[in-house]
Amino acid sequence: MSVEPIEALVTAALSGTPIEKEYELLKTGLARCGTTADTFDAAAYDPRTVVFARDMWLARMEVEHRSTSVFSQLATQLMEANASLDCKAVMLRMAYDELRHTENCADVVRAMGGVAEVPTNVAVAPLAVHRGCTPEERALRNVIYTTCMSEMVAVARFVDSLDEMTDPYLRDRTRLLLADEILHGQFGFHYLTAWKPWLDAHPEAVRGIERFLTHGFSVMEDALAGPPTRPIVRTPDEIALGLPDPSRARDIFFQTMEHATVPGIERFGIDAGKAWRERRKLV
Repeated sequence: MSVEPIEALVTAALSGTPIEKEYELLKTGLARCGTTADTFDAAAYDPRTVVFARDMWLARMEVEHRSTSVFSQLATQLMEANASLDCKAVMLRMAYDELRHTENCADVVRAMGGVAEVPTNVAVAPLAVHRGCTPEERALRNVIYTTCMSEMVAVARFVDSLDEMTDPYLRDRTRLLLADEILHGQFGFHYLTAWKPWLDAHPEAVRGIERFLTHGFSVMEDALAGPPTRPIVRTPDEIALGLPDPSRARDIFFQTMEHATVPGIERFGIDAGKAWRERRKLV
């Protein structure tokens, strides 16, 4: 279903009302780690590399903001599936995480000398409803796709970046994102654990999830793997600031699918391996 675009300038501006205090309480209460480096030393790096890194964080700010709507809609689907209270609450927390990540990315952009605002389409694209599915199976499909697949790739790429990145300020800010992304990536496997008795009692839903994965893996590959590309030689400054090698990003996608996502899903009696090997668009 197409959605009419709504163009707006996304920022991390706050309201200037007492709502800000409640937001700060949320940030303090749910923070998983702190920071040790409060400033970014732009003079230590090539100015062009700083701009490239800043643009990457600005793009990340837009993606994090958009992801909020995915988790908030998933929370609604968990309501319809009559998921347990903790699962519904944590899904809403994950939606909140993405807003806090938006602010974190905005802080980085400003610290690097940029303006933390980006024009974007803020219209909310609806999640797949998987017509003909029960609410339980629909929620399982979308949780697997969003967390076990997409968020697991994000975790792997953040870890890879931290392994090389040396700038203390950007390392701190990346750790803030990763600390939450780990939960986001694990959520789907925990959710499958909670629903394992239901899956065992509904083999038709298991087969339906397998058919969906055949399609979903192909869609995910198009969205996240990127085209084949040769490795690039990055400068020391590019490595220090966390600018990625596109060829590594592609390799990380396939390694994550084959060594984390697929075997993780298969623990629940779902033949994700076959779906991965036979992945193709079904519609």
